[in-house]
Amino acid sequence: MMATIKANYGVMSSGHDGLVATWGRIEGHLHDLDSTVAATADMSANALLAFQARKQKWDAAAADRQVVLRALADAVGEARVYYEQVDRALAAQFPG
Repeated sequence: MMATIKANYGVMSSGHDGLVATWGRIEGHLHDLDSTVAATADMSANALLAFQARKQKWDAAAADRQVVLRALADAVGEARVYYEQVDRALAAQFPG
């Protein structure tokens, strides 16, 4: 028995776009956080050093998450393109 694979191109496109949008929102929130903290001039030296140490960890984790989100978005987008190509190739075998 052959397995049937059904590809919904609209859902795949929406998934890709949603992942890219999530990536953009996260970048925006991190930028806003950086701007807010930069505007805080009354931090003590110890508080600022502690914040900077924590921020380095956040930035590293955020960068890793963004790489994963981007790779996932790319994989979904590439899968959609591949399925469309296969569908066109199969359809070309049956003229009419």
